[in-house]
Amino acid sequence: MKHLRLALLVFAASAGSLCAQDEQQQRPPTEIPDFSNLDDYIYEPKSVLSFGFRLLSGAKLSFFGSGRLGTNNTPGALTGSLNRTYHDGSVGTDGRFAPRADTSGNPVLDPDSGSQIFDPIAPDGRTNTWSFQNSSQITADGFMAFHTYSADVIDTGTRKSEANSNFGMEVAVSRDMGKLFGSRASWQLIAGMTLNDLSGTTSDKMQARLTALTDLYSLNGEVAPIAPYSAPSSASASVLDSAGNPVLNDDGTAQSVTTDTTIFLTNQPADRSNKVTADATSVEARWKLKGAYYTFRAGPTVWVPIFSRLRASVSVGAALIYAGSTYSVTQTYTPETGAEITETSSSLTSRLLPGYYADATLQFDLTERTGFYAGAIIQGAGAYTQNVNSTSDTGSVANYSTRIDLAKQQGFRGGMTIRF
Repeated sequence: MKHLRLALLVFAASAGSLCAQDEQQQRPPTEIPDFSNLDDYIYEPKSVLSFGFRLLSGAKLSFFGSGRLGTNNTPGALTGSLNRTYHDGSVGTDGRFAPRADTSGNPVLDPDSGSQIFDPIAPDGRTNTWSFQNSSQITADGFMAFHTYSADVIDTGTRKSEANSNFGMEVAVSRDMGKLFGSRASWQLIAGMTLNDLSGTTSDKMQARLTALTDLYSLNGEVAPIAPYSAPSSASASVLDSAGNPVLNDDGTAQSVTTDTTIFLTNQPADRSNKVTADATSVEARWKLKGAYYTFRAGPTVWVPIFSRLRASVSVGAALIYAGSTYSVTQTYTPETGAEITETSSSLTSRLLPGYYADATLQFDLTERTGFYAGAIIQGAGAYTQNVNSTSDTGSVANYSTRIDLAKQQGFRGGMTIRF
């Protein structure tokens, strides 16, 4: 009985399998879908990268301020034997020495080194340690004049200049926003950055009050030496025999002898005077500004097609300028004698300035993705003031300012665009 039931189950399964195969063979074949009636899909770039140059006119610069030029000369008190320094020379304490001798006139030797001992000579009101630079320091009545100078700038004028125009690097990204009111014109949103140099230099003579301290020293009737001169001084001369021929050493070289040619000066001033004058030629100021500024801008751009590959655009928006600059002032005083007195002071600053921009551009498309553009620019972002306030160890002072005006600039731009 069990074997019968198993046989029936196998028969039923085989019959079902055969029926399923017959039904599958009788079905129609699966059809492949027809996509020929669908529109072609083409990706259209919506973003544009532009890079090129931006030539901008320079900032308007105004320079003004005042200062003082001094030296670290130390003329000292009027009386006494001192080491005095001047702008055109110096007068020091006497450096003459004499050999020490005992009561019998014999030289006294150092017990340690065995060398002869020398002592400063008794003061006689003169010195063999001094120097001067210019023959104009010699007066007609036999004195030497030494000077110390200072100058106070009292000029209240303003000097104006314009920073140099320069090419800067420009990078911008824009996004197509579609047609404008259903017309042929389209519009974009653009954001960009430009880097330009900021530099300018000018110089001018300054009205100044000049102070000259003059000390007079006597030459004690001696003939003044030829300038420049520094004492003590010496000269070397050949040794001659009775016939006037040079005396030779054993090695054949000519014998020479050194003689003291020092001209003595009194060791303290015979007279001192102060002279105060004013002129506009002795002091010159040179102002220099060096730096750079970034211009960040963003706004809408409207494009109007002219021909198939030529388009025009206008863009207006907000701008933000970040400027950094180094401002230096060099004051130079040319006194009557001696070298120029020069002092340079500087400062560093950075500022953020909000503003605006406007561009008008023509673009020629080389391909669907690349093109060239050129156009005009105006932009403005206000002004800032940079100061220099310093005091040096020579007593020189600088209190100068410059105003950098970026309120109105114009120029040209050009470069290449890539759509992506």
